[in-house]
Amino acid sequence: MVPFASAHPTIGLSTDVSHIILSPGESANLSLTIDNNGSSIESYVIDVSGYNPVWEIIPTDTNVSNVIPTFSATTTIVIRLSTNATPSDSGTLTITVTEPDNNISSHIDVYISAQARYMPGIDVTTAGDNGLVSMAPGDNQNITITTSNLGNVEDTILLSVDQTPDFAGFWANWTSGETNNSTNNSSNNTSGNNTSGNNTSGNNTSGNNTSGNNTSGNNTSGNNTSGNNTSGNNTSGNLTGNSTNGTLIMSVPQGWEVRFLDNSMDSMSPFETRTATLRISIPTDANPGYYGFELFSATALGNFSVSTIMIVNVSATHDLSFNHIQGDILLPGMNSTSIIDITSLSSSVGNWTWQIDAKSGNCSAQLNNLQTQILEDSNYQLQIIINAHEDMHVGEICEFHISGSLDMDTSIVEEYNFSITIGEMWGLSMVIPNSIKLDVDTAETFNVVIKNEGTELDTLSLIGIDQPGVTFTNPDPVSLDRGESVYVVMEVTVDNYLVGDIQLDFTLSSTKSGVDSINASGIFEIKEYASLSVTGPLENRISLIPGSNSSVSLNVSNSGTKDLDISASVSGLPNGVTITQGLGALTVDAGDYNIVEVTISASSTVSADSYPITFNFDSSWVSSDLTLDLQISDRIEVVLGAVENSIIASPIDYSNLSVMITNLGTVQETFVVEIDNELASEWFSISVDALSLTLESGESGSITLSVREISTGGPQSGIPVGINVTSSSNSLIKDSTQVLLIPQIANGTITVYDDDHTAKPGENISGRIVIRNTGSSIDIMTVTVVEIDCDIEIESVTLGPGVSSSQIPYECVIQNDANAGAKVMTFRVTSTARSDLVITSQEVYTVVTVYENSAIEITFNETEYKFDSDIEDMAIPFTVCNQANTPISGKLDTTGTNKELLSPSIYVIGESGVNKSYTLQSKGSIGDCDYFKLSLSSLRTESFRASITIKAESMVGSQSISDESESLTFEVDGPSVPPDGMDLGFMKLSNQNSIVLLSAGWAISLLMFAYIRLFRKAPEIEEEEVEEEEIPLGPNEVRIDEYNKVTCTSCDARLGVPEDSEPPFRFTCPKCQVRIRVVN
Repeated sequence: MVPFASAHPTIGLSTDVSHIILSPGESANLSLTIDNNGSSIESYVIDVSGYNPVWEIIPTDTNVSNVIPTFSATTTIVIRLSTNATPSDSGTLTITVTEPDNNISSHIDVYISAQARYMPGIDVTTAGDNGLVSMAPGDNQNITITTSNLGNVEDTILLSVDQTPDFAGFWANWTSGETNNSTNNSSNNTSGNNTSGNNTSGNNTSGNNTSGNNTSGNNTSGNNTSGNNTSGNNTSGNLTGNSTNGTLIMSVPQGWEVRFLDNSMDSMSPFETRTATLRISIPTDANPGYYGFELFSATALGNFSVSTIMIVNVSATHDLSFNHIQGDILLPGMNSTSIIDITSLSSSVGNWTWQIDAKSGNCSAQLNNLQTQILEDSNYQLQIIINAHEDMHVGEICEFHISGSLDMDTSIVEEYNFSITIGEMWGLSMVIPNSIKLDVDTAETFNVVIKNEGTELDTLSLIGIDQPGVTFTNPDPVSLDRGESVYVVMEVTVDNYLVGDIQLDFTLSSTKSGVDSINASGIFEIKEYASLSVTGPLENRISLIPGSNSSVSLNVSNSGTKDLDISASVSGLPNGVTITQGLGALTVDAGDYNIVEVTISASSTVSADSYPITFNFDSSWVSSDLTLDLQISDRIEVVLGAVENSIIASPIDYSNLSVMITNLGTVQETFVVEIDNELASEWFSISVDALSLTLESGESGSITLSVREISTGGPQSGIPVGINVTSSSNSLIKDSTQVLLIPQIANGTITVYDDDHTAKPGENISGRIVIRNTGSSIDIMTVTVVEIDCDIEIESVTLGPGVSSSQIPYECVIQNDANAGAKVMTFRVTSTARSDLVITSQEVYTVVTVYENSAIEITFNETEYKFDSDIEDMAIPFTVCNQANTPISGKLDTTGTNKELLSPSIYVIGESGVNKSYTLQSKGSIGDCDYFKLSLSSLRTESFRASITIKAESMVGSQSISDESESLTFEVDGPSVPPDGMDLGFMKLSNQNSIVLLSAGWAISLLMFAYIRLFRKAPEIEEEEVEEEEIPLGPNEVRIDEYNKVTCTSCDARLGVPEDSEPPFRFTCPKCQVRIRVVN
């Protein structure tokens, strides 16, 4: 749009924009350019007019000076729009520029428009305490909410409400009882165009809640203080709050109603304010706390909304119920702890202060806790210590009154009355005397103190409890008042087997205690007395063998009550018999016994007989004797021994072990030998040369144990075999030993010493071998040689364990067809004892390379060949064979005279390309010959003779050898030339005369032919055989000619076909590499 301008020719005006559109409260800058179209420097005056008062238009420069001719000056005009502007305030701005010297001017018009703004507003500061509404459970309220159309056009404002758990911003901006002019537009305000003084969201300040007790809005009306039930008492703001901003965030329970009664404010004029009613209904079981609600105000036409937060503080109800739980029985002069069980019927936690008073009875009470915090729906037990005066008696009653006031609202008081009845207790005590000694078998008396520890008069009865060896005589019952005590006399009789400290038990009961009683014990000392006895073996007999020891057990028993120190002695021992151990001082405790082990030793010279001996045991208090019969008899004894404790068992032969038997007795004795081979019989055969031996006293004899392995598989660790020797006169006299039977381990080594291990085929090589037995027993070792025919001087040797054979010569023959090179011969040793044992040793021998006259033999079927007009190409097969006993490789070549005129080439039969190389195996082996063909093509221009020899250059090991075949001879006819006349043998004719002669001959021939045809008989007509037409050749197809060759369709080369090939087949031309198909 081009601004409308009316200009003097010398004053040119223009602006950067022609139309300015602003929203209320916005501003913009307009650039004005003044062009000096005159001829002199000028100054200009700027004036603006024609706009509505809601517009504020201020030129930054009212005078523009010193504008040079043909130059221009630019100035800025600031345009602001009032916040209460409407679209109807749009119009035209006229800018007039005057040149005062000449009184000429120009003006330009700019359109200015007030943009429509859609802005809702909502304010909750009029609700409750600046947006904080206090309500009790079960309340219903209609809250007045202020809503505004802050836009500059008529609009419909839509209202809605939603619950929000996050109202930290409310507390941050909330101040009790004050109007908050904060212009916090949350995230919905655009460009900050909020009318001043109109509060939208964020109208709360924080920090007004101290320790959970709100300083305002506490509702204390309707407090019921009658009776013990204060239900319905309401206080607000009593939440302690555990969140970081001092509020308790809670979810809205079921049953709430929070809604606008009219959620649409229709046709609101610009900047109009109306009130809306917000209905809040709280269920009766609502938990106390702060509930946040976000109130939304949205413009229907502008698709824009704002919100603010309102907090509903649900106040708490406080109600308690009481129940008295009595503790232990309250006795005179004592105390008891009672419990008041408090059940909270409140909807919130409460801090209570308690006090208690005694209403009747000589009692006092003390609370353990004067202040308590009781949570909602919980139980709390308040402990009270009740004290009863000592002059009270059973059945008397003490009454108490307890009251509690709510700390945050002392007008809320809970009261409760309860009573306690004084009870009674029986109590008994007794004192048992100490350090009293009692004699046995006589009545003894002592005093016992008994006391009434109960609260009333009682009759007490003391009884001593009888036990084995103790009998009491009890005193009569005694009546005692509260706290009174008295001595009573007890009488007791103790049996004589008791001694030392003994515990006596007593029981004290009373009329008041009924079946109950108290028990006490005292330690009394019983005087001691002495008693001693000695007992020996059952038959009072001791058996002893000369040269041996014998032990006897004597039981020394103290049946008294006094510990005894005892000395022991013996009398009546014969010469040669002594007590070596057991007779010494000993102590036997009262009621205890000692077993005295007495060892008696007899020399080997003591005569066999019976001797009475007496043992005496004596103490300063009492003594006792025991007489025993000492019987000395002959000695029978044997000992068994072996030089070794193991036998290596061989399957080849028996192994022997000598076992020595010695008679250590005093008389001649026969001893029986027994072999226990139950564990070894599966693998071993065992025999002994004697089953019994008769030996004089001190004599020794031997038996021989023979063992042979009969079955393999026995444990290598060995199997024990028991050897038992028993006296024939006394089976108790015996001795035994064990011998370990170990299966033979077979093993060995073979050592080869080669004398000459290099020879030609058919010659001998020789050396020596040594065999060593490294097994555990004697073995027969057999040696053989594989891979070559050998003659060994001694093939089997018998060797003991660890023994080596002497050097055994051997000689081997190399086979006539053996190939040259290093070969291996294997010496194999086997064991007779263990057939599965094979010991091998490999030795290397060398076969020398040999051949007769030549290393390579080249053979042909024939040696003479001829080329003529019918034979132009030729393929001559030949064989190349290895004549040496080692593989040979090499190359073939051709030599001879005029060979180049035949173009010789060498091919391997079956291959298409030239190949002169060969690799042949040793003579007599598969692959010792190869098959070639010599391809020749005659380039005849004249007749000639040629000879060709095949030469083989071979490598035999590192040696180069040349061999040649026999020579092939070739006779080649030259091509035919035109005749130069005729040679009749007897004369020569020139060409002309020859033609005349031939013509005459032809004429005579024709005449003769005509004569024969006229005068001969007509021949019989024979049908001519129809010749079979050849099938035309296709592309790259050829046929084999009579020389077994084909002509390449591409390069016209004459080619020999592969041997043993039958058409049709394909092959590649070696000259031009074209694939050719050969057909019939």
